[in-house]
Amino acid sequence: MDDEVTLSERRGRVEMQVRWSDVDLFGHVNNAAYLGYLDDARFTLFPSMGVDETGALTASMLVVVKHEIEYLAALTYRPAPFAVEVWVPRIGRSSVDFAYEILDAANRDTVYLRARSRMVQLDTATHAARAFTGEERAAFEAHLAASPELHSW
Repeated sequence: MDDEVTLSERRGRVEMQVRWSDVDLFGHVNNAAYLGYLDDARFTLFPSMGVDETGALTASMLVVVKHEIEYLAALTYRPAPFAVEVWVPRIGRSSVDFAYEILDAANRDTVYLRARSRMVQLDTATHAARAFTGEERAAFEAHLAASPELHSW
């Protein structure tokens, strides 16, 4: 099995629509809207991040401590969906990195954005870092794959 097949199988994929309110005066999706897309896809794939199945807050929460984003092509308002692919390139004791690509839903060759985020799990009562349980770690490990190539400054 080649690396591309392995990576594709480990990526979660969520299809979305560009909302009119996501588009700025330049006619493309605003950078702030992209963060919302990343959050929505990540939460769709990992729904237990700070809330239980009823939507109530749990004893732990994942908070973003860093984002790195490369905008590769302009995504404009259109009826065709786009896809957000999410995977996990690194799992620490209490932190986890998520990697993302936003691409055309019908054509994987058109990549609009590549990004990664680092999140730290905190105890909601103390706000101190809390180690992942075996169950939490297993959910991330199901999506473990290499980090995306981002260009340096």
